[in-house]
Amino acid sequence: MKKNYLVLVICSILLSLTATAQNNVGIGIANPDPNAILHVESNSKGVLIPKLDAAERTTLGAALNTSNQGLLVFGPDTNQFWYWDGTQWIPFPGPGLPGPTGPTGPQGVAGATGATGDTGPQGTQGIQGVAGPQGLQGVTGATGPTGNGSDNTAFTFNPSGTASITDGSGTLTTTGQAWLVGGNTAPSSNNLGQTGNAPLVFVTNNTNRMSVEANGDIFVAGSKPIQIRRFSCNCDNPNRNTGVSTTDWVAVIAGFYPSSNDGDTESTRARMYESGGTWWFKGDLQSPSSEAWDVDVMFIKRQLVDDQRPASATGGGTAF
Repeated sequence: MKKNYLVLVICSILLSLTATAQNNVGIGIANPDPNAILHVESNSKGVLIPKLDAAERTTLGAALNTSNQGLLVFGPDTNQFWYWDGTQWIPFPGPGLPGPTGPTGPQGVAGATGATGDTGPQGTQGIQGVAGPQGLQGVTGATGPTGNGSDNTAFTFNPSGTASITDGSGTLTTTGQAWLVGGNTAPSSNNLGQTGNAPLVFVTNNTNRMSVEANGDIFVAGSKPIQIRRFSCNCDNPNRNTGVSTTDWVAVIAGFYPSSNDGDTESTRARMYESGGTWWFKGDLQSPSSEAWDVDVMFIKRQLVDDQRPASATGGGTAF
């Protein structure tokens, strides 16, 4: 009896399915579409896809691979269909691909801010959806009003070199002192200088004009301001170039000692003069020849001297 019943069920299924020459199946239709392997036709029923929640999809996914690509189920937990893409479950319908961004329209006039509505009841947290495409950047808001300025009411440099700041809570005075442009009344121990092992440099027009070295030596424009040099020659009535620039230095005779073969009967005269941008020494000894001259010349930096002598080699002095 059971065998007969089984045969009847199989026959009923075969009668409801129609196989065509294209090896396709029709349900509810005698002549299925030849391009469809399965053609379902009904005016009152639908196709019910297997329902698998997240845990069941995970279990099934562990047994799938790329050969199962296209496998379809319905997720009752997400109310979405899911298909296997060969490596993972993909929900659909999902977000569509973003279209090209159209041109930005003119900015409209900002409307008045509406009244804040009542806070609604907090809902239950839903399942996080797929992230949508990033929206356009909003218009930058207007700059807020400028805040209040400083609360300081006074800032003062004191004669001692200290500084004081006054506000509503009182006056605060610095403990350290500084040199002021108008002068200081600080004690003698408060000096202007360099406490480290480095020169104290004075600069104008971004150029080193003078410096006091760590050992106390004073330099002007890169060298000591006074130099004394000795020049010697065995010559009669010398008129010799020292080679020292008249632009940087002033020259004066610090001393000279001429000699001759005529004992101590010399009558001498000598001077420094400018020629061709350098200093020259001119001497004359009224005695026999074979003279020997030792001349000490003092060169002083131009910055330290107001040289009022005329440029000529002779004459031009101020009368006594």
